[in-house]
Amino acid sequence: MIGAESKEVREEVRRWVEDGPGQLSVLAGLLHDYDRLRERVEIAEREQERLRGLTYENEQLHNRVDTAERQCDRLREEVGRLRAELEQLQRERTEVAEQLSEVMNQVLLRLRPQQV
Repeated sequence: MIGAESKEVREEVRRWVEDGPGQLSVLAGLLHDYDRLRERVEIAEREQERLRGLTYENEQLHNRVDTAERQCDRLREEVGRLRAELEQLQRERTEVAEQLSEVMNQVLLRLRPQQV
């Protein structure tokens, strides 16, 4: 019985020795794949961090654009009010100029010697 077990153990050891180089080759390939995948994960993580930064920057710029658009709308409203005020002042100036011209004409008529 010991002889049979010994023979089986020797046979198993022989198979391990024969299969060893092939298994080591597979193991080396797996380790290489693991290293390659780990590098890709690190690259992906760095890219993800870069994209997070860009996303944050994009959100900040979007907020600034929104603020600028609101300010632009307020300024447009103010320009509209100022234009309306300018038109009103120009009408008033025209009226005053016409009234002044009329008064001056009347004064000049009174100051001219009347011709008989």
